[in-house]
Amino acid sequence: MQDLTDIYYFVQVVELGSFTAASKALGVAKSQLSFRVARLETSLGVRLIQRTTRRSHVSEIGQRYYEQCRQLLAAAEQTQRVIDEAQAAPRGRIHVACPVLFAQLLLAPILVEYLRRHPEVQIDLDICHHQVDVIAGGYDIAFRVRDSLRDSSLVMRSYGMDPQLLVASPELLQRLGQPAQPVDLKRLPSVGVMDADGRHFWHLRADDGRTQQVEHRPSLVSDDLQVLYQAAIGGIGVAQLPQFVCREPIAEGRLVPLLPAWSLPSGNVHAVYPSRHGHTPALRSFIDFVAEHMPQVLHRTQQGMLAEYVKPVSVG
Repeated sequence: MQDLTDIYYFVQVVELGSFTAASKALGVAKSQLSFRVARLETSLGVRLIQRTTRRSHVSEIGQRYYEQCRQLLAAAEQTQRVIDEAQAAPRGRIHVACPVLFAQLLLAPILVEYLRRHPEVQIDLDICHHQVDVIAGGYDIAFRVRDSLRDSSLVMRSYGMDPQLLVASPELLQRLGQPAQPVDLKRLPSVGVMDADGRHFWHLRADDGRTQQVEHRPSLVSDDLQVLYQAAIGGIGVAQLPQFVCREPIAEGRLVPLLPAWSLPSGNVHAVYPSRHGHTPALRSFIDFVAEHMPQVLHRTQQGMLAEYVKPVSVG
């Protein structure tokens, strides 16, 4: 396979009439042009340009080869144009994985605006009820909220931290009483996220810096946040949920935040994807668009939560 640059130099020498003229037009040393054309001739096993001390002229086979080279370079230019046009406007399909509540409460408005601006992009949104294997599942990007990040092989893009809250339904607290201290949580039923070792803890920190770890035994364990959310509202038990999930039910009185003087580790709202390189224009623009707008959506959710925060009612 001949070097396209050697072919390009040969064509320029032919079209401009000499090595000297081609050297001036291209800004390449005459000796370099001569070397590249000679290398092309050696690889082909023919003399393309006859040279003397005074002049040079294209051989018969060189002229025929030149005509074919012009077509080859035109095709190569057209091929590059296809790539340039693809890079100019995002288009194509993006495969996205996302938990249901994350999709509904945070991602949906961003998706709508992105697709409005980029109508030639198609997004396949897979609502996942567990942490997906991004590479094995064939996803371009996955959204998550985690207090610990384990996928070291993936690139992570963080959008900010979202507080976690302990919440319970008013009906549950009416029956069993509201906890005043972390130890009081032990007498309340709970629901929780699946854990590898089968043990479940709430890690609490007081306003004054004190920490306390409370073990609980959930009556319902699931890796689906929607299930835990519904169970908490239904009075099955105390749940640890992201603040963005709790905002509306707390404002509506369907959930009550517990132990306001104590906090839980915040969740990292983030996306993961397989590589920093080789992204399609569509995926690259989507990653950048979400990074620009997700912190704003998360901030508005958190500010609304602060404005609507309901102090725990006196029950029990």
